[in-house]
Amino acid sequence: MKKWIAGIAALAIVGGAALGFNIYQNKTVKTTASDIVKEVTVEKGSVTAGVTESAAVSVESLEQTYDLTLTSTSVSASVESGSQSGGMSSGMGMSMPGGMGGMSMGGGMGSTSVSTSSESGSVALVVDAVCITEGQSVKEGDVLMTITQESIDEARELLTKAVTDAELALKQAQIEESETLLSAQYEYDTRITEGNNAKATYDAAMNEIAQNINDLNSQISDLNSQISACTDDKQRSQLQTQLDSAKSQLASAKSSRTTDELAAKQTYEEALMYYDNAQALYDVAVNDVGTSSEEAEDAVAAAKADLEAFEDYIADGSIRAAYSGTITSVGYASGDTLTADTAIASFADAESITVTVNVTEDDIAAVHLDDTVDISFLSYPGETYSGYVSKIGSSSSSGNSATVSYPVTVVVTSIPETLLTGMTANVTFITKQVQDVLYVTTKAVTTEGTSCYVLRKNADGAEEQVPVKIGFSNGSVAEIEGVSEGDTLLIKGKVN
Repeated sequence: MKKWIAGIAALAIVGGAALGFNIYQNKTVKTTASDIVKEVTVEKGSVTAGVTESAAVSVESLEQTYDLTLTSTSVSASVESGSQSGGMSSGMGMSMPGGMGGMSMGGGMGSTSVSTSSESGSVALVVDAVCITEGQSVKEGDVLMTITQESIDEARELLTKAVTDAELALKQAQIEESETLLSAQYEYDTRITEGNNAKATYDAAMNEIAQNINDLNSQISDLNSQISACTDDKQRSQLQTQLDSAKSQLASAKSSRTTDELAAKQTYEEALMYYDNAQALYDVAVNDVGTSSEEAEDAVAAAKADLEAFEDYIADGSIRAAYSGTITSVGYASGDTLTADTAIASFADAESITVTVNVTEDDIAAVHLDDTVDISFLSYPGETYSGYVSKIGSSSSSGNSATVSYPVTVVVTSIPETLLTGMTANVTFITKQVQDVLYVTTKAVTTEGTSCYVLRKNADGAEEQVPVKIGFSNGSVAEIEGVSEGDTLLIKGKVN
C-alpha cells in the first residue's frame, strides 16, 4: 500500500495521524451537543512527501564492560574473651602462676576468631585518555582508553596490602590458636585445682568475715579504755574520732555480714560446678581451633587471585577492544572512574543496525540504492533520524493479497540514545521536500472555488476568516501563506 506522509524536521514537532507523525498540538472543545471545534497551531519546519513503510529494527550490538570484578577482603585475627556465667572473685586471694592472681573462674579463656569483611566490586581506575569516538571502526585488541598511572599504582598498592594483611592474619590466627590450646589446658588445670580447694577457700572466707567483726569489737573496747584514762582534751578528741570510725566500720561489717557469707557460699558452689564441668568447658574452648586459620588461608588465596587478575587486566596501562566493529557509544571521558555499571563502549558492525521493509511494486520505482531516507521510531515520537538504502531485493512476495512487494534494506546511520532489536521504525523514501516553511494540517483549510481561507482564533477569542495561499501539500499537511507561526486555527465539524 502506498502511504504519502509529511516528515517534519528541525523546528517542528510534526506528523499526521495517517503518517505516524504528531504534527500539531490540538485540544477539543465541545460547543454544543452536536458541534465540535478543534484548535490547531501553525508550525514552521519541513513538509515532506514520500513512501513510508514500517518494520522492526534489527540491531546486532555488543557491549564491553569493565569486568575486573574483584573481592575486596578485610581480614584480621583476634582473641575474644570466652567468659562463662559467674566467676570466683579475685578477693579470695588465690595465687596463680605468672602473676595471674584472682583469675575469674569463668573468664580468661580466649577463643581465636578471624574476622573477614568481603565486598565484591571493581578497583577504582581513572581514565587518562579516551582513544575512540562514536562511529569509529576498531579491531579487537585496539586501545580504547588509557588509565592514569596514579590510579593504577593506588589500586596495585591496595591489592598488595590486602595480600600482606591476609598473610599476617593467617600467622596471627595460627599463633592465637596455639595460645588458645595452652589457655584451655591452663583453665582446665585451674578449675580442677580450685575445685579441690573450694572447701578450704570457703572456710577461710567465713573466718575472715568473723575475724573482721571481732577485731573491730576489740578496737572499740580498747579505744573506750583509752578515752576514759585520757586527760588531754586534744588527744581525747582524736581518740573519739577513731572510736566513731571504728563503730561505723563495725556497723557496716555487721550489716554486710549476711551478704558476704552468701557471696562466699555462691563462689564455693561455682567452684564445685566448674570443677565438675572442667572437661566439657575445655572441649568447648578447643572445638573451633583450626577453623580460623583455614578462613585466613582462604583469604590469602583470594587476595593473591585478585592481585593476579588486576595485573593481567591492566598490564600495559590501557583498556583494549574485546570486539571488532563500529563504536556506537562511549561510556567514559577523561577523568572518569571506571565502574561495572557503565559499559566502556558499545560496538556494532557497519551493516548491523538495519530495517528491512516491504515496498509495493507501485512504489518501488521511487526507491534507489544509496538514497537517503528519513526514519522515525515509535519509541521516540517527534524525532527524525537518517539512513540510506543498502539493498533492494529482487525477489517479490505477495503474501495473502494480490499486491506484490519487494524487500528493501535500510541502514540506520543516525540513531537515538537507545535502539533495541524489535523496535518499530517508519522508513520514508523521500520523493519531494520543502524546508523552512509555515505549514498546517489540510483539515484547517477551506477551499471555495479557487480561493482558500482558514478560521483564526484571535487573542480576544473572536473568530476571523483569513484568506490564505496554499503551496506544496502531501495530503496531510500543506505549506501555507497568509498566517503567522503560532497562530491558532479552528477546525469545525459536527458529530452524530
